[in-house]
Amino acid sequence: MPLPQKLERAMRLTRMMEYKDCDYGYSVRYPSFFEPDDSLMDGGCCRFSFWQDSTEIVQTAFVEHNSDSLTLEQSMAKYASELHATQQQKGDDFFILSGHILTDDGQITSRRYHAKFVMHRKVWFVQTLAYPEDCEQAVQRLIREIDNWKVW
Repeated sequence: MPLPQKLERAMRLTRMMEYKDCDYGYSVRYPSFFEPDDSLMDGGCCRFSFWQDSTEIVQTAFVEHNSDSLTLEQSMAKYASELHATQQQKGDDFFILSGHILTDDGQITSRRYHAKFVMHRKVWFVQTLAYPEDCEQAVQRLIREIDNWKVW
């Protein structure tokens, strides 16, 4: 069975773990077979990853200060442009972007991202998922987790 299909089955059956950030109080759910990166588990940042063969899936959450005091719409336009988003969705206090990850010289790769930005005062709470395009079906549970993410 190809890895994307094995991964899809594992994602469907796995227990979800919960990480709670001590500095900012947000929580993130991640699959039990993802490895936490302990070196990034402070200052409002966390990272969980799965790596097998040449397949890497990375789930991160972090806090970014909105030092320019941009509105939701301005921030969405800014990040959509910077990340070359091909899909955008806006809610009352959040937006979701997704698309291909580009190389430094602007070439499309076979990797994709999905990110949710939640505004709270002058802070953005951001959760992202980066994954190989051929694993898109396998990571649908994580994409739904991100789409439904409530910071608190």
